Amino acid sequence: MRTEQRINNIKNFLYSYHFSNGMRTTISVVVPSLVFAYFDELGLGIAMSMGALCTALSDVPGTIIHKRNGLIISTILIFFTALGTGLLIPYPIPMAFWIVVCCFVFAMMLVYGNRGGNIGTGCLLVMVSILGETQLTPQLTLLHASMVLLGSIWYAALALVLWQIRPYLNVQQALGDCITQTARYLEQRANFYTPGVNVIDNYKAVLAQQVIVNEKQENVRELLLKRRSAQQGTTSINKSMVLIFLDMVDLQEQIMASQTDYNALQADFKDLDILEKFHTVILAFAQELRNIGIAVAAGQRSLPKNNLKAEMEKVKQAIADITLQLPTLKERTRTIPLTNILQNLQDMAQRIYNLHRLTRLERLKDESIDPKLELSKFTTRQKYDFETFRDNLTFKSHIFRHAIRVSMATVAGYGLGLALHLDRVYWILLTVVVILKPGFGLTKSRSIQRLIGTVTGALFAAGLLYLTHNNTVIFIMMLLCILGAYSFMTIQYTLSVFFTTPFVIFLLHFLHPSDLYNLTQRVLDTFIGGGLAFFANMLLWPTWEHNFLPDYMKKMMSANSKYFELVMRAYSNEKVAVTDFKLARKDTYVASANMMAAFQRMLSEPKSKQKHPSEVYHYVVLNHTLTSHTATLAGYSMHHGVQFPRPEYREITDYLLHYMDQLQLMMDPATSANAQPSPIVHAFDRLDAHLESLVHQRQQEINEGKGATPVRDEMLETKQVHDQLVAILSLMKDMNKALGQIKF
Repeated sequence: MRTEQRINNIKNFLYSYHFSNGMRTTISVVVPSLVFAYFDELGLGIAMSMGALCTALSDVPGTIIHKRNGLIISTILIFFTALGTGLLIPYPIPMAFWIVVCCFVFAMMLVYGNRGGNIGTGCLLVMVSILGETQLTPQLTLLHASMVLLGSIWYAALALVLWQIRPYLNVQQALGDCITQTARYLEQRANFYTPGVNVIDNYKAVLAQQVIVNEKQENVRELLLKRRSAQQGTTSINKSMVLIFLDMVDLQEQIMASQTDYNALQADFKDLDILEKFHTVILAFAQELRNIGIAVAAGQRSLPKNNLKAEMEKVKQAIADITLQLPTLKERTRTIPLTNILQNLQDMAQRIYNLHRLTRLERLKDESIDPKLELSKFTTRQKYDFETFRDNLTFKSHIFRHAIRVSMATVAGYGLGLALHLDRVYWILLTVVVILKPGFGLTKSRSIQRLIGTVTGALFAAGLLYLTHNNTVIFIMMLLCILGAYSFMTIQYTLSVFFTTPFVIFLLHFLHPSDLYNLTQRVLDTFIGGGLAFFANMLLWPTWEHNFLPDYMKKMMSANSKYFELVMRAYSNEKVAVTDFKLARKDTYVASANMMAAFQRMLSEPKSKQKHPSEVYHYVVLNHTLTSHTATLAGYSMHHGVQFPRPEYREITDYLLHYMDQLQLMMDPATSANAQPSPIVHAFDRLDAHLESLVHQRQQEINEGKGATPVRDEMLETKQVHDQLVAILSLMKDMNKALGQIKF
């Protein structure tokens, strides 16, 4: 089992965007240097390679229009940055002003999203690399900048040609990654059924993984749904991926719908093996999802490897055996949560089999995408106008403050390098540019990761250079390090830096053979740059996450309220547009993930800057549980239909929505005084009485030997809805207490 899992992990990496991007970047960087080295002009080849590398950073997944425009803009900006930097190298004071301007403008490009931020980073890297060339005359500067331009054009041409050859590759890889991360999310939830599990600790892992799943889903939406709305989605491959993605989002809702009181479940069945059986079957579900994810990323068919139906039959029989041991109907109701979880798993199994089927294109003839579903509404539009840039030129903008920090830290590093007469000042600046991020937590983690990667990478390089002086072996290792550095850049930063350090040292071994000096300078400059970045984020207009938590909390509650309101319409015989429902569900997942991500960032900040961490975390868990209960209600109405609507449902819904509104008022200091306790509602009492009556009638039917009857069906449905609504009311009360302990 472990061997198979390792093989799957390797396959998953080899078929991933990270590896293909690393391979493409490696080819674009290595080829120019090899070609020019053959003609004894390695310096020009390295300049061209640098242009290719910096342009590659801007090449994030997206539609072909965004990809092409991003490459064009990146190529132009990189050329002029290289030219301006080269011309100002002999003049330290003008160069300092140039560094400030470049750092501010290019750091501000984060306002244009991930692509804009990466273009800015590429420009900063080319500026830093040119600073390493101390002997540039105006003529050599023009030649050098021209080679950088040629490298940018070379990479852009390579990337566009590869896109034409395999236009769906990025989408397949993103979708496969999304499915794989959903499998990991399912594995985390499976741990709730491990006997003796620490429920609180496992919730932390579940919520952290949910942030990742949401990020992956957003990536797929931007890649896949924008492609389709751009009239590029008429092929079977595109249709298959859209259907798979829609099923995946529905599947995540079903996973969340398995929510129950895990502490009570552990207490009720701790002496039985039923929980272990659930754990085993859920892990089998996760394994199927992993296999589907790998197949989708590779553009292959997937086939089931586990007999999920047979596994669930074992669980069903185990539940039946437990039920027979309980003498009265009231005691047997203890097994209803188990039955509900099993029913949800049966629905999930059908969806997983459907996902397998959707990977086979010949099976798509009879499949269609719901015409009522307006896919274009599920994507966001990024504005690329000057107004967006101008609106962020204020200290209220965290990106503006970040741009100032980058400018000041970088020019300080430049001045420090000149004052100490350091040979490679650009290594200090490179460290500052790469690890200084808008948030303190990310800068802190990047600093630590870079230091660890640099030191361990330097030790590895020193060991290899000590063991061998064979330049062929060193060159081959350098190529492998380049591939590793670019493949792990976005998923394992420490590992990426570990590979980058030997690559740079091996390169300097060929250019300036002075191995020990190169090693010590690399480590020293990394420590200096890391220290500058850390203190800049700590002291210069820092951004602390606790200031933003109330807004995230309000958005999460607002999204949950809208989602709950739309779901409960089905229980009052009201129609809901499928687009409105799925948009509300998406907004809930996004808001929850954003809240959890902000909380995680706060935990990485200094203790003095963490406000009410335990209370905020408790609130996050309660909101996640609320979403899960709402998903349970949504899943039941969608898959089984509401057969026995009750008038109490509408009254209870209005009551709970009012409660949620009051909780939102409590989160804002300006409105907290206006929050009023929700009025007492008697609908719960009437629903309790009706359910008690159904239980009594059903007991009489059992005594008379009757099997399935309408009374039984109504009792089961009413019990299901009743328990979810009571659980949500309990959550509202707990949230009220939690918010009362938080001082906003």
